[in-house]
Amino acid sequence: MANAQEGSDVASEIADEVVGEWKDNGLMLELAPFKLEKIYDYEPGGLHPVHLGDVFGDAYSIIHKLGHGGFATVWLARDLKAKDTTKYMALKIIMADSSGDDCPELLLDRLAGEIRHAGEVSKYLCFPLERFQVDGPNGSHLCFVYPVLGPRVSYGVFRAADDLDKILRRVCHGVTTAIASLHHQGICHGDIRPHNVLHQVTGFDGLPEEEILSILGEPRRNPVLNANEKENTVPTAPRYLVYPVAWDNVDTKFLLETPKLIDFGECFHITNPPEDVGTPGYYRSPELLLEGKFGIVSDLWALACTLFEIRTGRKLFESFDDSDDDYLEAMCLVLGRLPEPWWSTTWEARRCCFKDEADENGRAIPVHESQTEVHDNVHPSVPQGARSLVDKMKPGLWYMDSKDWFNKDIPEEERPIFNDLLGKLLQLRPQDRISAQAVLKHEWFSI
Repeated sequence: MANAQEGSDVASEIADEVVGEWKDNGLMLELAPFKLEKIYDYEPGGLHPVHLGDVFGDAYSIIHKLGHGGFATVWLARDLKAKDTTKYMALKIIMADSSGDDCPELLLDRLAGEIRHAGEVSKYLCFPLERFQVDGPNGSHLCFVYPVLGPRVSYGVFRAADDLDKILRRVCHGVTTAIASLHHQGICHGDIRPHNVLHQVTGFDGLPEEEILSILGEPRRNPVLNANEKENTVPTAPRYLVYPVAWDNVDTKFLLETPKLIDFGECFHITNPPEDVGTPGYYRSPELLLEGKFGIVSDLWALACTLFEIRTGRKLFESFDDSDDDYLEAMCLVLGRLPEPWWSTTWEARRCCFKDEADENGRAIPVHESQTEVHDNVHPSVPQGARSLVDKMKPGLWYMDSKDWFNKDIPEEERPIFNDLLGKLLQLRPQDRISAQAVLKHEWFSI
């Protein structure tokens, strides 16, 4: 679903495509590449080529595309094993180079049984139901079977509801419950963001394929061409890529407000951390930006940014060019000076952004007035000149779909309570952040 940050998201996709031009495997797309996996990932060690109608594991027939991540494609498949009624599953096919014994998805698979015993919390985590291996021209790929899920969590889905504010808080509670469950097991998710939280779907099983495709829309194909602009015949890549389901056009009666946390490609156990983690810049904590340190505390920072984004439709901290310095500047404008030695020593560009001293309110003092200037002709969803979390909330909730904008105020009585919760998670000293379990007890969820 689109949101008030759609322009930034599209810009990121364009940037990704530009970078992709330097990874030439001799193939190109006939149509626009947006919302599709990178064509250069179809090479030995990369993605498995998939076509509509393919059958995997002798049981799962591909009928549509659900999406893709950095290391996998996800497909809607009919379960051919189901004899009494039609049944649909999601099939996630991992890159060959990411399908080893250290595949993070396997970590969750091994712990799924234990977490399931935790009762209600398991309904917010998307567990693999089955796994198998498939061999192809690019290598051997792990395949995971999941329940079918819908669009990313979105205020837009239920914007016509009378109790939208409560729905969004319930969604946030579900996300936090999922994170608290993982952290209790010693697992860091590593990539907490709204993009990885999806609404559950209902009413698909029992319907014939033709009706499912009438609900979701017929799959749109983007032909893959070789360097001579002829149809691809290289076995390492498919003949076409498939655009994912356009959930904007799907009737909301098939969507549930209950969220599911997905994409565990960056998750790890705290006893075995990786060398780096792929948390996008919008959700990276100061210790991750400045020192490359990450763990449960950096998950908590990303959780705060995610709660804000779900509730408001806007990103909390932004950067025009995905610059670490821009993110740090945005943090300090709202949260104040970084602790030492980050402020005086570690952040080398700090003196280009802020003076050494603080103002009478303890806030960081920008070097240039332009950092807090308010301009005309800026969209009202942008909290210009914001110097606090409450300032960030003032534009309210913003959602943009393919046709128009939707705006709704955040009630004044809610703002200080939400501010209190976010402030406890966005402590600049990592050790001062409250746990996900403590977040669940906050009064924001009960107003």
